[in-house]
Amino acid sequence: MLGVLIFMSNILLSCQNIYKTYGKTSWFSHKAPLDVLKGISFNLEEGRSLGIVGINGAGKSTLTKIILGLEFPDKGKVLFEGINIHQKVKKHNQNFRQNMQAVFQNPSTALNPRFSAFQVLCEPLQNFFHYSKQELLEKTQHLMEIVELNPKDIYKNSMQFSGGQQQRLAIARAIALNPKLLILDEALSSLDMSTQSQIIKLLHHLKTTHKISLFLISHEIRLTFNLCDDIIVLDNGKICDVLKKENGLPKKRSPILENLLAHT
Repeated sequence: MLGVLIFMSNILLSCQNIYKTYGKTSWFSHKAPLDVLKGISFNLEEGRSLGIVGINGAGKSTLTKIILGLEFPDKGKVLFEGINIHQKVKKHNQNFRQNMQAVFQNPSTALNPRFSAFQVLCEPLQNFFHYSKQELLEKTQHLMEIVELNPKDIYKNSMQFSGGQQQRLAIARAIALNPKLLILDEALSSLDMSTQSQIIKLLHHLKTTHKISLFLISHEIRLTFNLCDDIIVLDNGKICDVLKKENGLPKKRSPILENLLAHT
């Protein structure tokens, strides 16, 4: 079925028939409702990478908010490790928050400008674990090494790093808790091509060595193909193409996919 990716191994994330409408009519408002998501269904397998690509207004941002638990769908459900994230009980909250992490487009707004790199990386660790000061220093320096930042810069203010380095710092923060799923919401689009290439290489490495599943939201089909095993093309709230990287581009393509390719 179009829009459903079925894998033989464990499913980490499953979106099932997601609908979302904004601006429903009422006695106080006569604006026409806007159907943003219209029956979105897909699965993400453990250890794989899935990209959602589409133009502005396709529904990508709304879908991301629903997956992160920031918004509720009008219909359908999101399962993470088999648990409905919008009906999760208290004992599952910590597990969900630890195992699903996100990196956003602009790292400078995601990082506290008053924090050093050490403080940025310490915050999630202190929220979940009870480490000594020495353990925190060792773990944060190791995180810096993983994302290829100089551990000697651990006390450098986060705003003193370049844009690409800030994004590496944001990724280090996101993987500090050893999550199972890393959501990348336009996380590469503001970077120059050289830095994009470096970050993509880093993400491939993390996917392989740390067994992290990746979920990329992007408007750039080139980036999506470079990073993702599976690609879903979203248009006007609906899935119009489902692609597998190993199969290459299909001969039969939707108009929106043709448009995305033409602007690559």
